[in-house]
Amino acid sequence: MKFDPLVDYGLLDLNLEHNLVCWKFGELIKTLITLSSNAERQKEIIGAGVVTDEMAEDFHNYFTSSVAEYIDNKLLDEVAIKKLSMLDNFLDERSDSKDPKFWDDTLLSVNSDWQFVRREAKEILKLLKFDYIDLDFERTEKYEGPKLILHKTRTRLIKKLI
Repeated sequence: MKFDPLVDYGLLDLNLEHNLVCWKFGELIKTLITLSSNAERQKEIIGAGVVTDEMAEDFHNYFTSSVAEYIDNKLLDEVAIKKLSMLDNFLDERSDSKDPKFWDDTLLSVNSDWQFVRREAKEILKLLKFDYIDLDFERTEKYEGPKLILHKTRTRLIKKLI
């Protein structure tokens, strides 16, 4: 299967298996870019919510839940699967209440485990040959008084600006 990171598969017919698998794979790449970013950029990309939880949940949704489809469609080789699985296990080992400091957004920039996650995500992007790709987003937020009632983020993959 051919995947083009600059195609927005979310705008195509997701009833077609190729488009759906490529859309999910694109979301995985977006998640890896987010995970590889510095803490301030991670907070900017995620926006509202608990940033650490959101990043880990996105990784679970777009890797763990879809890895079989990526294998079937030859989007990942064994080396990439091994690296991604290692990252998945690393996040899983800290899930629930096992490591509360890992899930503390105020420590995101200084926690050594998150620094490890960033390095691993960068290595995986390089391994997949997507280290030339960046993430762009548009966010819509709607408030009723001080209460946030709508938080919508539209993301797309773009070539890095040099």
